[in-house]
Formats: sequence, C-alpha cells, structure tokens
Amino acid sequence: MNIVEAARVMTVLEETLADLRRISLITAPAMESIEELEDVFGREFSSILVSHRNASTKVQIKGHECLGPTTLSICRTMKQNPQIEPQLDHVFGEERSHGITELINILIAVKDRTYKRLTTTMEEENSEQDHFEEVCRREERAGKERQTLEQQLQLDRRERSKQVNHILDLEARSKSERELISSTSSQMATDLETSSKNTTSMDVTTFKERETFLRAEVDKLKLERETVEKDNREEELHLRSKKNKKTTEVEELLKVYDSEMSAKETAYQEEKKKYEELKENLARCEREFGELQEQAKEAREHMEKLREEKERKAEREKKMRDAAIIIQRAWRAHKSSGPAKKEDAGGKKGKKGKGAKPGKKKK
Repeated sequence: MNIVEAARVMTVLEETLADLRRISLITAPAMESIEELEDVFGREFSSILVSHRNASTKVQIKGHECLGPTTLSICRTMKQNPQIEPQLDHVFGEERSHGITELINILIAVKDRTYKRLTTTMEEENSEQDHFEEVCRREERAGKERQTLEQQLQLDRRERSKQVNHILDLEARSKSERELISSTSSQMATDLETSSKNTTSMDVTTFKERETFLRAEVDKLKLERETVEKDNREEELHLRSKKNKKTTEVEELLKVYDSEMSAKETAYQEEKKKYEELKENLARCEREFGELQEQAKEAREHMEKLREEKERKAEREKKMRDAAIIIQRAWRAHKSSGPAKKEDAGGKKGKKGKGAKPGKKKK
C-alpha cells in the first residue's frame, strides 16, 4: 500500500469517527426539546431532528433502514455548520450513553493502531526483529551468568562455613580467658575493699575536725545576723512611715483621677450617643440609596423593554410598507396589462358586426 492509499484510509477513518461523534450528541432529550431550542440551532437543523424523531418511531415497523437518510442529513448539516456541535455538546454532552462513549474510544484506539501500522516501514520492522534477537541473546547470556553466579555462591558458602568454625574456636578460647580474668578481678575487689575501709576511717576523723571548726563559724555568724536584724527593723520602721505617706498621696491622686475620668466618661457617653444617631442615619440613607438603585434598575429595564418594543414596531411597519409597495407594483402591472387585452377583444368584436352589444366590464 502506497502513501496515497494509506492517507485515503486514514481520511475515511477520521471522517467516520467525526460523524460518530456528531451523531452521539443526538440524544433522546435533545430530540424531545428541539422545538424549544429552535432559536439556538436554527430552523433547518430543528426540522431535520424532528424528521429523525418521527423516523425513529417507525423503526419497529420499517426497520433501522428508515433512519439512514435522516442520519446522513444530520451529519451533513452539522458538518456545514460547525457551531452546532459545540452547542449540542454544551447542552446535552453529559447525557451521552456510556456505550457510545466507549465505542468512540475504541475507534480512536483502532485509528491510532491503523495509523501506526500504515506508517511502519520495512526498515522499522527489521529493526524491531533485530531488537528481539538481541534481547534473546541477552537473556541467554544472562542465564549462563546466573549459573556461574550460583556456582560461585556455593563456593562462598563453603568458605563461610570454614570461617564460622574458626570463629567458634576463638569464642571457646575467649571464654577460658574470661574465667581467668574474673578470678583475678575478685582478688582485686577484696584488696580494694580493705583499702576503702582505711580511707573511710581517715575521712571520718577529718570530718569531725572540720565540723568543730564550722560550728564555731556558725555561732559567729548568728551574732552577726542578730545585729543585722536589729538594724533592719529600724530601717523597716522608717520605710513603713514613708510608705504610709506615699500611700496617702496616691489616694489623693486617685480621687483626682476618678473625678476626671467620670467627667470624661460622661463626655464619652454623649459622643457615643451622637455616634449611634449618626450610625442610624447612615443606615437609613443606605437603605434609601438601595431602594433608589432598585427603582433605577427597574426604570432602566422598563426603558429597555420600551426600546425593544419600539424597534419591533418599526420593523413591523417597515415590513408592512415593503409589502404595500410590492402589492402596489403588482397592481400597477396588472392594471397596465388590462387595457391591452380589452383592445384586442374589442377589435375582434368589431369585425363581427356593429350591432353587437358591448359586454360588461369586470371589476
């Protein structure tokens, strides 16, 4: 198959997939509500969907062949008007059945596989075959290396068992050495206990001498403490009198502060009352402003409706004027052709005789 034939096959698959996507948007809710959405999709497309709906009611009688013409008309119209497909997808896209969605996905996969198959060259196939043979050779080489590694692992296990036996021998020797060391350490512990007793007796003697000296120092410090306490009591009395004096001054200052704060609290309450009044006025003004905004909005909507009504009336009057002009032109044409016919009829009657009565004119 050459490149042109492959491109033709891919074009056919893409067109089939596109038509299937378009026809999947024609769901039962779309056909039921198409009369309501005629302004959105156009009269032509709506009439085609109505025909398709009527044909679908006759499937049990005439078979699925009766849906072929309307289906082709739907696909052709959606292809000519590309804006219909996104509108249908936006309105009824979520109501597509799961089966048709899976079918579209399968066809997309088939198209991609076909494209890959058609675009694959002999060189790529040979390259894939060479790659497969190379992988087989690598697997065979890996199997041989695995056998070699297993043999090496067995040798390593034997060496490890020898090392473990050697370690067990070392452990036995170290256990005997530990017993020897424990006996030696027990003798050393006895010697240390004897020396610690001697050291303890010497430390007790030294502690008693030190205790006697420290007791004398404690007695001396007690005398100094009594002297210091006496001086501190005198200083405490002086500080208490000073504290009482300062307390009196602070109480007087607190009284002055309380009087000033009561006056400021009164002024604060008056200002707070004024603030609440201003706040209420502001809320009332905001409510009135909101009502005025609603009234202005209603007025704008009313003016918009009047303008639209005026435009529709002007358009209707224009259509009536155009229709009147067309009717007048047709009447003038009819009227101008009327006398010519009468003259021909009068000439024929004159040849027959003068005594013939003239016929009545048609109004």
